[in-house]
Amino acid sequence: MPVADAPYGRIADVIRYDADFPAMMRTRADIMLVPSHDWREYGAAHTEKPSLRAVEGGYSLVRQDAEGVPAAYDDEGHVLASTDYFTTERQTMVAYVPVHGVTTVYDRIGDTFAWLCPAGVLALTVTALARPR
Repeated sequence: MPVADAPYGRIADVIRYDADFPAMMRTRADIMLVPSHDWREYGAAHTEKPSLRAVEGGYSLVRQDAEGVPAAYDDEGHVLASTDYFTTERQTMVAYVPVHGVTTVYDRIGDTFAWLCPAGVLALTVTALARPR
């Protein structure tokens, strides 16, 4: 994913549904932008999912939504600003986000831990089945 150097740090972006895929969001950035245009029934849930990517990637995330639930998160997943365009006439969200990302364990090891879990279960299963009764 391309990352642009800006006065506010390294900025990257993905669009809409791409934020549902961790591999699309895996980059070294300070701020991740995720523009979208959701519908009422799915807007809030779709806004909350990328907050986990912000924690994994160690960056601030701003998910602007043309018609839905925009939000801004810091690198710890805290909501810095949010609004619901379906319940208010205010169509503006203002957020002050940290402009310097952090290095996370996930940056260093990626999905290694996730792959070690099923490998461990498989090893325990084989060991249990191989033991004489």
